[in-house]
Order: sequence, then C-alpha cells, then structure tokens
Amino acid sequence: MTDWKQETENLRQQGSSWTEIAEAMQNHFPELNRQQVLERVRGHIRRANNKTSKVVGKDKVVGVISDLHLPFAHENYIHFLEDTFNKYGVTDIVNIGDLTDNHAISRWQKSTSAHSANMEYELARRDIEIYKRAFPELDLVLGNHDLIPQRQCATLGIPEQFVTGFHQLWDLPKKWRIHEQIEIDGVMYTHGIGANGKNGALDRAISNMQSSVIGHCHSFGGIQYHSNSKHLIFGMNTGCGIDIDKYAFEYGKYNKNRETLGCGIVFNESNAIFVPMNNRYFRK
Repeated sequence: MTDWKQETENLRQQGSSWTEIAEAMQNHFPELNRQQVLERVRGHIRRANNKTSKVVGKDKVVGVISDLHLPFAHENYIHFLEDTFNKYGVTDIVNIGDLTDNHAISRWQKSTSAHSANMEYELARRDIEIYKRAFPELDLVLGNHDLIPQRQCATLGIPEQFVTGFHQLWDLPKKWRIHEQIEIDGVMYTHGIGANGKNGALDRAISNMQSSVIGHCHSFGGIQYHSNSKHLIFGMNTGCGIDIDKYAFEYGKYNKNRETLGCGIVFNESNAIFVPMNNRYFRK
C-alpha cells in the first residue's frame, strides 16, 4: 500500500484541496471520520512544511488572523490561513482580536436560534483547539467581543479579581501572548475598537503616526497608504474570518456592505498586503 504521508504530499503539491485529500486518504483510516482524517493530513503537511521552511536569518513576515468570532468562524478559514501563511513564509502570527463571539452573554438582542451560553462556550473551546494545533505560538490582541465577560461583570459591580483570566478561561497555550495592542518592527497591531468604515484603518494609522493594522470592521479588507516628504505609512483592515450564514451575524443581513473574508501579510513598516479568501475555500 502506498505510504499515506507521501501520497498526501503529492496531492498537496498538485494543488488538491484539503477536502479532496481527506477523501482520497479515507481508505487509509477506516476507523476515523472525515473530519479526523482531515486533521491528520493537515497536521502532517504542517509538520513537513515546518521542517523545510526554517531559514537562518530570514526576514520577519507577520501573518495576521482576522476576527474569528468562534464558534462562528467559516469552517475553511483555517485552511485558507495555513495555505496563505505557508505561501508567504510567515514567521510570526498576530490574531487581531475577537477570537470569541460571546453572543449568548452579550447585552445586545439575542437570536431566537441562539445556543445557551454554556453550549456556545463549549463549542468555542472546541474550535479554539483547532487553532491551537495549527498555530502553537502567536500574539493575541483582545477585541471588544473577547471582553464581553469582563464588561458584563463590571456592569454588575463584580471586581476584576473574581473574573477568570482570558488564558485560563479558554485554556490557551503559554505561547499565546495576550495584549491590548502590540508593536512589531514599527507596525502597530490593535483590534480597531472605535474605528469605522473603509477608512478606519488609515485613520488609525494617521492617528498613531505609524503603519497600523486593525480588524473589527468586517465589511472592509484592504490597505491604504499615506505619505509625506519623509514617511510612508499604511493602514490595513484585515476583514474577518466568519461564516456570514451563522445566526450570530443576522444583524448584518441587510447591510449595504457585506463581510470581507481574508487575512493580512506584513513584510515591513511600509509594505503589506491584504489577501482575500477566494472562492476555492467557500466550497464544502
């Protein structure tokens, strides 16, 4: 029988999707379901890429994961991220915030289809495990949805010392470092609370007087530049990674501007790209 690892690598090099590879490998793992096979082949490719991609002295390339709102992320967004980060040789990863949604405990109107708070929490923890395996080390900037539990407790007058820390709440790895904002090689990464519209990222960059990356504004993904006689800076909005058909996003069903899925790649303080998630990843 053909070695499944080599067969997986061959199919990946030929451009097969993760779903197509999992279907082809199913006969090698009759005891596993389709999702388990998918995780097995992705894990092998990830380890194989790590062995061949580490280059001494390589320039830092930052990959930016956009708003996930777990457990309501698009199921193929993780595959898109892995493919994109491998393609551009990402060395460092920033999650730009709203890792979790916390719909059930939000102060806003709940969907009539909503899970209980406990069920949403368990589903989010399940999905976080997928991202922990894919990205064992990253910098996480907290977003407004991540902070809903703290805000709700503050509303009730519950002191901070009674509130479980974010690391403990979600059982995050020690190498997931948490920040309000973080600067890497002259570029500021912040969730973007208070930023609005298609110019929100550029406005934030001008306010910071340095290149800046934000999430938060789901409908806008892209980069705008600003320059004077001495400096060139950019503002990047990384869009989001959500599944717009989930009940948590019913509020935006009739918005003029729909959500833009994608991620960011930052090469240096004056050079970055927004990579949209293309149609290939919207197929089941």
